[in-house]
Amino acid sequence: MNIIVEIYLIVCVLLLLFDILFLILKNHRNQEFYPKNHSLEKKIREEIRTRRETGAFSQGFEEDLSAKLEKIRNLITLMDVLSGDQPAADWFHPAVFAQIEEYQKKNDYEQAYYAYVVSQFDYEREPVPPEFAAKFMTFLDSKSLYTFANAMDALYRFGRTNLLLAAMDKVDERQGFYHQKLLVDGLLASRADFQELNPALLKAFAQYTPFMQECLLNFFRMTGYDVSALCLRLIRNGDYTDPEIRYGAMRYLAKYPGAQSQDLFLEILRRKKSPWMDQMLAIQALEHTGDAAVREAVLKKVTSPNWYVRTKAIAYLHRWGLTKDQIFDILYLRDKYADNALLYQYRNEKELSHYIIDTIQLLQRQDASAEEPLGEPAEPLPV
Repeated sequence: MNIIVEIYLIVCVLLLLFDILFLILKNHRNQEFYPKNHSLEKKIREEIRTRRETGAFSQGFEEDLSAKLEKIRNLITLMDVLSGDQPAADWFHPAVFAQIEEYQKKNDYEQAYYAYVVSQFDYEREPVPPEFAAKFMTFLDSKSLYTFANAMDALYRFGRTNLLLAAMDKVDERQGFYHQKLLVDGLLASRADFQELNPALLKAFAQYTPFMQECLLNFFRMTGYDVSALCLRLIRNGDYTDPEIRYGAMRYLAKYPGAQSQDLFLEILRRKKSPWMDQMLAIQALEHTGDAAVREAVLKKVTSPNWYVRTKAIAYLHRWGLTKDQIFDILYLRDKYADNALLYQYRNEKELSHYIIDTIQLLQRQDASAEEPLGEPAEPLPV
């Protein structure tokens, strides 16, 4: 046993050494391919000081810098300087923007880095020029995920509704290439005016594929924009609506309930045949409603063959409180999965958890004695 442990430790140490060596070599290789321009770094720092003191760069500096930024190593040098002096970044927008046509011709790595640089600027004080933005949209045609993702990050920072709508079309065309979570998180963090963006996205909703529609429903839910009418329609369309879209609509209405949605969810629970996900989301949506009709419908789901539906139903009933008689009625169904769900919900309530355990054991003994020809009289129920 000791030998096995020693071998395991040796292997772990070797793997750690390999990782360290790999990172060192990778860093050295990157420096070899794209070494910083130290003379340019010095010049940029001097010019930043000059501008702070005099209000302007030295004559000819911007033209010279713009020409030098055609090379990726010089762009990397500039960003290294600006990473430690963010307030000065706005002064370098024109020089960077002027190189877009040059970087459109470069390889994927250099395009990705250029898009990353553009995404790091602040556009609060000075909006992105429309001419530059129109050219920048071509980076969304790249086959490189890094270029595409960095370009999307820049568009979120631009915060222009028309550009984001155009980007939505690009994402939708290449569904799966760009992850849904990245899109929703990016929109939430964007500088866009949601009062303008949300109605525009809702207006275009029908033209998108289910992939994009699911993203937008999540976005609407997280921003709180009212799309209740849309969600009700999507759910009522039943199988004509893509299942993931229907579930997204149900999640929205679960967060923003109303009288119409409550009636619809109750109807879903009462259906004889309804997909398990619909049932689970319906119970989740009704968890803050304790009226008798809902409780009755949920009670019928405690023996559902689906684990998620069953546990949601038990959790709902526990939330609104069960008497011992009601607990007994569930236990008397002799469904071991429902029994386990009850035990879990009441695990921190000593009296009721003991009652559940005692009742389960009693019913098991009664079932066992019933199989014997001369069984003992039935035991009284626990109280």
